[in-house]
Amino acid sequence: MIKEFIIKNLISIHSGGVGGKIWGSVQLAAVPAVGISITEKISGWYIDSQSFILILIWTLVADLALGVWKHLNLNTFSFKSMIWGFAQKMFFVIVFYFLSEAFLQIISDAKLDSIYVKVFLRFLLFIWPAGNALVNMGIITKGKFPPLAFLKKIHKFNETLDYNDLKIKKDEKDIDSNIPE
Repeated sequence: MIKEFIIKNLISIHSGGVGGKIWGSVQLAAVPAVGISITEKISGWYIDSQSFILILIWTLVADLALGVWKHLNLNTFSFKSMIWGFAQKMFFVIVFYFLSEAFLQIISDAKLDSIYVKVFLRFLLFIWPAGNALVNMGIITKGKFPPLAFLKKIHKFNETLDYNDLKIKKDEKDIDSNIPE
C-alpha cells in the first residue's frame, strides 16, 4: 500500500501535468511530515518525562516482585492472578498518566500555573504502586520494615489525600512497630 502510494505520486511528478506534479509533491511531502511531527512530539514528551517514567516503571516492577514474594510466602500465589493483576495495574497507570498529562496540557494552554497540579498528580500516580510495594514489604517482614506507623500514614493519605497525613507530628511518639510473632 505504501509502495503503491509512493510509486503513484512519483509517476505523477514525473509525467503528469502541472497540477498533478504539485499534488504528488504535496502528498509525498505531507505524509512524512505528519509522521515526523508526531514522532517529535512523543520523543519531546518522553525526554521531558523520562526520569518520572523510569521511576514509575521500576516502582511497578518492585510492586510486582514484592507481591509475588508475599503470595509465595502466604501460599496464595497464582500465575493467572499475577498476570491479570499486573495487567490491570499497568492499564490503570497508563490511563491515569495519559489523562493527567492531557489535563496538564489543557490547564497550561490556559496560562495557569500547573506545577503544583503536576507534582500532585505524579505523586498520586506514584504512591499507588509504591504504597502497595511497601505494604507487601511490611507483610513479608512481619511489620518490621517499613514501620507499621509509616504504613498507617500511607493508608490514611490514601483515604484523605491530605499531605499532612504523611508528616511526622511533634506529639507522635517513637512507636515500635514490630509485630510479635
